[in-house]
Amino acid sequence: MYGDMYQRERARALGDVSGEYTYQAKVLKERLKSKDITAQERTQLIQAERELIRQAQKIALQRATHQGVVRIYDKFEEELPPLHRQFEEIPETLQELQVNLQDAFDSVTGKAIQNWLQETRTVAIRKSKEELYEAH
Repeated sequence: MYGDMYQRERARALGDVSGEYTYQAKVLKERLKSKDITAQERTQLIQAERELIRQAQKIALQRATHQGVVRIYDKFEEELPPLHRQFEEIPETLQELQVNLQDAFDSVTGKAIQNWLQETRTVAIRKSKEELYEAH
């Protein structure tokens, strides 16, 4: 994993302990190749090697998870401003539609349509607020 001691110490200083675990596992694997160790020592070395590899994998998974969360958050931050603009434009568009519908029909029917649209909008806003508060 490490070409020299400098790279190893630099990685440790930066908090990259998964590389250190992998390096230690590699050292243990080299020691396992030795013929002058007892069966008990060999068993202990194998268990230690497996634990080091497991720790390295755990750290790598945590790092990958963090990077995935950061990517999702960045994507959300990019998509949020257009959604805010659309949210601001919708009431204006709805108001224009209400006025056009009222003008298109006679005064009684147009007024009824406008009242219905306003009531529907009020109910939708209330539901959205309730869902928003329940989410927190």
